[in-house]
Amino acid sequence: MNPLEVDLRYLGVWDKALQITKELSPGAAVRYVRSSYRLLSKVYHPDLHPESNQAAEDGQRKLNAVKNRLDQAGDDELARLLTASLGPLAGHPRLLVVDDEEGLRTNLAAVLSLEGYHVATAGNGVQGLRNQVSFRPELVISDVVMPIMDGVEMARQMRLRDPNLKVLFMSGFFGTPSIRSSLVREIEDLACPMISKPFKPSKLLEEVRRLLVA
Repeated sequence: MNPLEVDLRYLGVWDKALQITKELSPGAAVRYVRSSYRLLSKVYHPDLHPESNQAAEDGQRKLNAVKNRLDQAGDDELARLLTASLGPLAGHPRLLVVDDEEGLRTNLAAVLSLEGYHVATAGNGVQGLRNQVSFRPELVISDVVMPIMDGVEMARQMRLRDPNLKVLFMSGFFGTPSIRSSLVREIEDLACPMISKPFKPSKLLEEVRRLLVA
């Protein structure tokens, strides 16, 4: 059994967290887990139990140890554990994130996973094409300027395989006048929306939701 699952079972929140993951999202389940720890910590506070001080202190120490392990894991790891424990979730779309910046790619995948989406990543257009075959995404979120194969060419080839595939482009070059016009023309030919870097996660999530229901 995964050590994190052991901790969540100790807190008494495992089954409810799985239910929330299924009905709402992994992000909501993680928030439930965090708030449950805070509530239990107050319940076991030794100052509130002078008649059972030793038992309260023992309980508090165990809760603190669990909190430390959960904090080290982070929200994204907790969300992945809960999602994996449920198996494939019907109705949760598959999203492919393609960007040559590893840090951004990882962060975007974490944000989207917390919202309940199934997420795969790729570092360039060639890897993105490979992942399209194995992962079968419903929406691709891609950088434009990348080595080996750029996002526009990747999207063209993906659309040959799946004409209904939805693509959202993101790039820091949209703010550069000398580059913007040529990029925009190519992207408009593909009828794909675009957002400029840097952007807030809320903006990305808004665009993703809009595209998936379109």
